[in-house]
Order: sequence, then structure tokens, then C-alpha cells
Amino acid sequence: MSREEVDALLLRLDADAGRITDALAELTENSGYKLLETAKLRGATARRWQAASDRLAALWDNYTAYQDVVNKAREIRGRRPKPRPEDLAAITELLRGRSITLSVKAVPLAERSLIGPSTIVDSVSLVGAVQRMNTDFQYAADVVTEVETAWNALFELADPVQLRLKNLITAVSAVGDRSLATATAGVGDTYVALRQEIFADPLGLRAPGSGLPARMEQVAGEIDALARTAAGAAELRADFDRSTAALLREVDRIDEAEAAQRAALRDVREKILVAALPEPTALGPALRARVAALASLRDAGQWTRLSEEAAALGNALQAGLATAERTREAVAGLLDRREELRARLAAYRVRAARLGAAENQTLEQCYQAAYELLWTRPCDLAAATRALAGYQKAVSALDRAGGSGGR
Repeated sequence: MSREEVDALLLRLDADAGRITDALAELTENSGYKLLETAKLRGATARRWQAASDRLAALWDNYTAYQDVVNKAREIRGRRPKPRPEDLAAITELLRGRSITLSVKAVPLAERSLIGPSTIVDSVSLVGAVQRMNTDFQYAADVVTEVETAWNALFELADPVQLRLKNLITAVSAVGDRSLATATAGVGDTYVALRQEIFADPLGLRAPGSGLPARMEQVAGEIDALARTAAGAAELRADFDRSTAALLREVDRIDEAEAAQRAALRDVREKILVAALPEPTALGPALRARVAALASLRDAGQWTRLSEEAAALGNALQAGLATAERTREAVAGLLDRREELRARLAAYRVRAARLGAAENQTLEQCYQAAYELLWTRPCDLAAATRALAGYQKAVSALDRAGGSGGR
């Protein structure tokens, strides 16, 4: 090269070196790169980062060699204002020849020839070195970007769960229940372990088939369940008397339904002939005792158990009231059935009279048989039903015949 070509090339190489330095600095300042440097990696992420680290180490070695060659050429050029031909030749060899040694490998004895080399030297020019550095840089940058993208996606999944866990810890602390605090600590440990897994192997956990989303969802579900328990405990703690009074009102409704049961049973035994009646329920006293026992849980500060027991008691009260009402209705239905039969008998008596059958002795006998059964205490409902059916049939037959009063 001429002196002018040497000066122009050295100037361009200086600019290239500056861009290489800037690119490497930007890479090492990247947040993902810094995390990769400090995190305890494993799995797919550890393997990818190890490969990237090896290539970055090679890049720095090549860059050091690159700078050494450029500095050597600049030193020769700086010896005199007008370099001699041998100086220009040396600079040309440095800047355009294969002046950078990448590796020196010994040739295994079994692969040597008698006069062949004992070593193989892998060398490149500055242009070749830049190409290799660029390839290594791009590989490392791609790994850093891929890992950072995976981290961001996984933490978008994990961070909302962390916020819910933080809110749960605050709520549990306010409640002051030991068992609830223990359960919260357990789910917190599980979440921390998942977060550590994310730090360690984001590429593996974001790969298809990873169980992380389901595991994180399970943790979130456990947090939500504990949060509901804590909220219920806090509500009970803040308004225990009101909640207890509401439960007692439900017990009162059960007592009323069971009292109505007993009254209906007495009435039915007196008025209806029946082989067996439903057994009356007696749920009220036991349920009232369970409500009273809530106070001991409150006094012991066992808010979680109190919340659970109050919820279970609420369900038991609903079921108990439904059972008491069904039993009452089943018993009272017998009396309702008798009244229904009486009303139907009266209606058919009116119908028979309109047909002019007031003096029909056969029809009157059917009526009297049904009437006596329905107004006898206790009433045989089965027999009364059969008698009424016979009277209805007779009136209907008379209606179809066009009436036959007086016969």
C-alpha cells in the first residue's frame, strides 16, 4: 500500500475499533446480560449461556489480537513521516495479510508425515477477524435477547401472583391467626421456589410442555383460597356479634319449623288415620350449641377455624331449615289432602243437585259414605279417596245420561 492508503486504512480501522468497543460495552451493560452473569443458571439456559460465554471469550481474544496488530502497524507508520518501502510492506502485511493467529494445534503423531508440520496454525486477516467477531457477537446478543424475552414473559406471569401474595401476607398479619400464617408461609415458600426456577432456567421453563404455568396457577389458587379465608376471618373479627346474631336467627327459623312440625304431627295423629308418619327433626338445640361454641374460638384468636366453622355452620343451617320444612310439609300435606277431598265432595254434591238428583237414593248413599269417612276422626284417607271416587263416577254417569232426579 501507499502511504496515503496506509493512513486512510488506519483511520478506518480506528473507527471500526471504536464501534466494536461501543457494541461490546452496550452488550455488557444490558440488564439481561448482567442477570446472566450473576444468576445461578441450569438446564437449557445454562447450556446456551455457556456457549455464548465461550464465544464472547473468543471474541475478546480476537479483539485484543486485532488491536495489537493495528497498534503494531501504527507504531511502524509513526517511525518517520515518509515511511520507507520496507515499512509500507510490513504495514501492508499486518493490515491485509493473515496477521492474527486464532489457534495453534498440534498434529497427532499418527496423522503426521515424515516431513509434514507438527502443528497447524489457524490465522486470519483483520477482515476475517472482524467477521468472526461479528458472528460471535451476534450469537451472544441473540442468546441474551432470547433469555431476556423469556424472563420478561415468565415474570409477567409471576409478578401478579407476587402482588397477591404480598396482599395476603398483609391481610393475614392483620388477622393474627397462627394457622393461617403458617399456611401463608408455606405457599410463599412455594412461590419463591418457582421464582428461583425462573431465574435459573427461563429458556427451559418457557419451552413447550413446561409445567410452570399450571404450577403458578395452582399457587395463585392457593393464595386466593387463603385470601378468602383471611377476609372471612377479618369480617368475623370485626363484626362477630352481628354475624353470630344472624346465625342465631337462622336457628330460630329452624326452631319455628320444628315447632310447626310437632303441632302438625299432633293434629294429624288426631285427625288422620295413618300407619306411619315422618320422624320429626330436632336439629335446633345442636345447631344453637355450635353457634355458642364460636365464642370460644373467638376468645382463643383462632380466626381461621372460626371462619371455617362459621361457613360450615351456615351451610348446616340452610340444610337443617330445608329438612325441617320438608318434614313439616310432608305431615301437613295429609291434612291438606283431607281438605282437598272435602272440597271435591262438596263440589260434586252441588253438581249432582243441579242434575236434579237430590232424591236419588243410590247417589245419596255414595255421598254419605264418602262424607262420613272424611268427617270422621281419625280420617281414613285411603278409604275416603275410594269412596269419593265412587261418588264422582256416579255423578259423572248421571251427567252423561242427562240427569235422572227423583229416581
